Amino acid sequence: MPDPRTGLDDVDVVFLVHREPPDLLVRHHAAVAAATGPGWRGRALLVENAALPRTSAAAREQLRARYPDADRRVLTSRRNLGFARAMDLALDACGGRYVALVNSDGEPDPCMLRRLAGVLDAEPAAVWAAPAVHGPGEDDDPPGPPVAVGELAGTALLVRREEFLAAGGFDPLYFFYNEDRDASSRLRAAGHLLLRVPDTVFRHPKDGRTARAVLLREWHYARTVQVLVPQHEPRPVRATTAFLGRRVRSVGRHLRDGDLPGAAGIALATLELPRGLLAGAARRHRPWNGARLTAWLDRVRRDVEVHAG
Repeated sequence: MPDPRTGLDDVDVVFLVHREPPDLLVRHHAAVAAATGPGWRGRALLVENAALPRTSAAAREQLRARYPDADRRVLTSRRNLGFARAMDLALDACGGRYVALVNSDGEPDPCMLRRLAGVLDAEPAAVWAAPAVHGPGEDDDPPGPPVAVGELAGTALLVRREEFLAAGGFDPLYFFYNEDRDASSRLRAAGHLLLRVPDTVFRHPKDGRTARAVLLREWHYARTVQVLVPQHEPRPVRATTAFLGRRVRSVGRHLRDGDLPGAAGIALATLELPRGLLAGAARRHRPWNGARLTAWLDRVRRDVEVHAG
């Protein structure tokens, strides 16, 4: 059945940049502009997350060139906020009914935003809708109808903005990685649906992974998953014990595969293990929610600048 939607002016799009090369941003924005369509009047919000000067310049140029009719704005942070904090500030600065969060190193199908918005229109209980994500290490889901799932990755999401913020948005405790798994768990506990929509695709090639990028990726993932386990597992002590065993095996596997940066990243994260376990236990005792997010936003808004793009 074709989507009844005729436009996307109630859909805002967030563009988060840090150190992306200009040519990558050109490809990304060309694909997103095709998905928003000509004459789109939603809000195009560029988030400069301690961005390199050349990244900032290229991103602003793309914003002006690709979305001439949009409400263009730029949110600038001089320090790297990570993904969760930057997205909470971006969602707060948006005004649309829905907000698209898309990784800057991927490309949506031309129909993706319209399809996801149509799915959320049809299912009021759903707060997130995500396409199939195709690329190295992704699930590459085959085409099919929308389906409720236990969790969705933040790679490409359409978010029902006010409802997600009311549920706490992303927890700022998660600097980078696993903020989506934490939020998925909280949303489902609150009775919301998460929908995978595999008849539309976001392509995520993950080009140019340097040794430094691999080390940072494994470090960030490992240091946040050691918060997630004690926070959300039904039997946290048993789950943490099993997790520690998997951690040792994971380092060994990376070493056997010759992935020294990956092994080093995980080992560095393990130095923070006591703090991570305590933080996860504290969140379990006092869960993150909309009231805590509102108080956090009130404190940190003054640290960023928002101006016309």
